[in-house]
Amino acid sequence: MTEPMTSRLLIAAPHGVAMKLRDILATAQIVPSAVLSTGGEALAALEDEQALLLTSWRLPDMTGAELARKADAAGVMMIVPGDYDPAELDGADVLTLHNPISQDALIQAVRTMCYCAGRMQALEQKAQKLERQLAERKVIERAKGRLMDALHLSESEAHYRMQKQSMDTGRRIVDVAQEILDSVEIAS
Repeated sequence: MTEPMTSRLLIAAPHGVAMKLRDILATAQIVPSAVLSTGGEALAALEDEQALLLTSWRLPDMTGAELARKADAAGVMMIVPGDYDPAELDGADVLTLHNPISQDALIQAVRTMCYCAGRMQALEQKAQKLERQLAERKVIERAKGRLMDALHLSESEAHYRMQKQSMDTGRRIVDVAQEILDSVEIAS
């Protein structure tokens, strides 16, 4: 278990249940960032950080399903009674664990949720980076096209001019390309 994932885990359950869950997870060196007794406390804590949420099906001020629908959490895991009706979730994206659940199964489920959330975050960051690179590539290609049209250059000549300008000024080539696109007139 990596520290960044465990530091982003919240437990929200009635006080006695929350303490028991905390103690079970502590045996596996999983330390939540907060142990909360109400849904309101959980919602307030989730405003400050994107976290994983382990909750019970009933809290003093709301149900676990209500909390899951209101929460902006990276993932929600809810411990429910064996006869729990999944229709109560009403569209909430929740992983349910049926009680009674063994300590080992709970620990493994939390570890899996933490691992999946970490992988999802890494994939989202990679997707954002690729989107940014694609947008930059489009700007560069458009600027090359503009240079090719205005100065009757080949593609390699247009690229060379932008690359040289980038190196001469110490700026990124995408910034040079954007400047070309923003300019009204291209001087030869």
